[in-house]
This record gives sequence, C-alpha cells and structure tokens, in this order.
Amino acid sequence: MEDLKRKYAKFLIEGCLNLKEGDKLFVIGYQVIEDFIHLVVDEAHKMGIDDVKTFIRDPFKQKEIYLTKTYEEIIKDPNMDQTIYNQMAREGYAFLRLTSPIPNLFDGVDVEVLSRVNAYQMKSIEEYKNYQLKGLIKWNISAVPNLFWVKDIGLNSEEELWNIIFDICFIREENPLKAWKSELEFLKKRAHYLNQLKIDKLIYKNSLGTFLEIGLPKDYLFQSADDGSGNGNIVNMPTKEVFTSPDRYRINGVVYASKPLLYKENLIEGFWLKFDKGKIVEYDALKGKDILKGIIETDEGSHYLGEVAFVDYDNAISRTNLLFKETLYDENASSHLAIGEAFSECIKGGLEKSREELLELGLNMSHEHVDFFIGTSDLEIKAVLQNGEETVIMKDGNFVEVK
Repeated sequence: MEDLKRKYAKFLIEGCLNLKEGDKLFVIGYQVIEDFIHLVVDEAHKMGIDDVKTFIRDPFKQKEIYLTKTYEEIIKDPNMDQTIYNQMAREGYAFLRLTSPIPNLFDGVDVEVLSRVNAYQMKSIEEYKNYQLKGLIKWNISAVPNLFWVKDIGLNSEEELWNIIFDICFIREENPLKAWKSELEFLKKRAHYLNQLKIDKLIYKNSLGTFLEIGLPKDYLFQSADDGSGNGNIVNMPTKEVFTSPDRYRINGVVYASKPLLYKENLIEGFWLKFDKGKIVEYDALKGKDILKGIIETDEGSHYLGEVAFVDYDNAISRTNLLFKETLYDENASSHLAIGEAFSECIKGGLEKSREELLELGLNMSHEHVDFFIGTSDLEIKAVLQNGEETVIMKDGNFVEVK
C-alpha cells in the first residue's frame, strides 16, 4: 500500500502537473491527510523539486471559528485567509490541491455565514483565479482518503477506498501516464468530433423531468482534461469528461440533479433549477436549499451556467455504484453542468482575451464554479447544428460514437 501511495504521489507531480527538476510546487490540503502531503513533498524532493510550499489547514479549527466568531471576525482570522494563493500564482508555483471530504463537517454552522465567508474568500483569490483562467499556472485537483469520508460513503477502511482510487486512476499500471495518455487521446477525438459538428444548441431530456435547451457560442470549443494552455498537465484526476462553456444567456428550461452534491462539506439533495434566458429564476431542494441559495447568490455570474460536460453513464467510476460525495469523482461518473465561471479555453482565442471580451462572446464570469450531476441511464442529448440539422449526441446516458 505504501508503495502505491508513493506511486500515486509521484504520478500527480510528474504525470498530472508535468513538473521537472527545478520547478516549484504548492500543495494544499486538510490536516487529516497531512501524512500523504508529506509523502508528496518527499517525492517532489526526490525529483529535484526543492522549492515546495504546503498550505495545510485544520478543518475542525475552522468549524470552531465559525461557531464562536462573528462574520467580521471570521474573515479576519488567519486560519481562514487564502490570499497566499495569489502570491504563489504570481511566483509561478504549480498548484496541487488534495481534496479529502469530511461530510457534514459544518452541521450546526449558520448557513448564511458560510455562504458570505465563501463569497469573500472566492473574491480574495481573484488574482489566482485569473492566472488559472488564462492558463498561466499549472494546477491539478486529486483526492486522498480519510476515515471520515470512508465511513460516510459506507466503506470499511481507508485501504478499501485507496484501492478503488488506485484502480480508477490506473496507478497499478506499470506506467500510469501512458495509460492516461491513451484515455486522453480518446477524449480528445470525442472533443474534436463535437467541435466539427458546429453545434448551435443542445437539448437535454430524461425521466427525472429534465427538459433543458443550452445554446453554445458560435466559436465554442470542447476540451478534454488537458487544461488547453499547452502546459501539458491534467487538471483533474481522474477524468472522463469532454466539456465546453455555454452562451450564458441562451439557456431555458428545467434540469434535475441526478445525484446529491457535497458543497463545502454540506449536502444538497433532490434539487432542480429552472432557467429563463440563461438565468436561474427558480430552484428547490429536498435538503440543503439554503446551501443551494448561497451558491446561486454568490454574485451575479453565479445565477448562470459556466460549463457543459458529457460523461458516459457506463464507465469505471459509475460501475463502482458508489456515491463518493466528492465532486471530482461524482462528476466523472455522470454528465454534468456547472454554475458560475466559464472556461476561457472553451472558445477560440479565449486564452488571449480579457474577461470583458469573454463576456461579449457569451461566456460567464463569476467567483464561483460548482459542478452538479445530471447524468442518468435514460438521458438523451440532441444537438441542433448551426445549419439547422439535428443529431443525437447521447442516448441512454452514453455518448453516441461515430462509426
């Protein structure tokens, strides 16, 4: 197990971030996975990456701060400050964010305060987000087990979850990067096909009640997990998606989430969104409506969509039959959408354009970006092309491959 953990750590640095001797690395994660963070640092040093910074936070301390301090005190508390992201981006560090959920951590915390603090924090790292948006920094998000997460999703041990992650991420392969290059090549071909179609809009429907029309910008680009900047790094591990950004004003209808969403350690279940001319005008949830409200009301842009992603319903992550309660895994088991920030690489020439120019082209801008899951076994997605023709993109939840 220790050897596989080290192989995973090295793969994230060398394979996903594409780092080499002399590069700089910034590692972010919770205190509950501190052992693995130290292992990452050790593997980086072995590769000749001597400049490694870590940003390790105690989530239970953060909960205590939420429960005992006012909003004004919380945003001034050093334990809540994230502005180091801006400094690390300016100094050219690669970002490795190791996510490790602690479901229900913030039960009992005032939801309105959580939402306000989140909005403040997102705004405080706007400089970093701009570096990320323009592809000026390398970054990757990957998951690491902890016992709280393991128990919440019904597994018996951290080792059991580690083994699932190793299988999904090809870590048992002799050369994980070679295996992922083959997977990414497949996804790039799928993205190329979608780009050649010249789609005007997408029409979604399934038995949950989803009936949604999503218009695309004229010069849209579907992308795969390569971040589109030419940096050669894989931004999410694992990845099964091809994605683009919609025209934020050309979205109409209703979409139902097919899975619960864990957001900032709070669960949102059984929710739906109604759109009119791109804007979320109605919504509801069986659980966590106040959390959903906080996401939508982060800023003006969080009332609109920033991402459209296709994922086969039948894939290795989905076949585990686990609700991971971790967006990184759940979004890659299901087609999904995202509230908030669009991707500049998802429109021709977007990486060279200003935020104002991207807005003019129809892309959404927000401090927020939250994926939610809509894929089902009966999801159908039809494309209406710019020439008026129609073609089915997905049927019975899976991509319709071109012969």
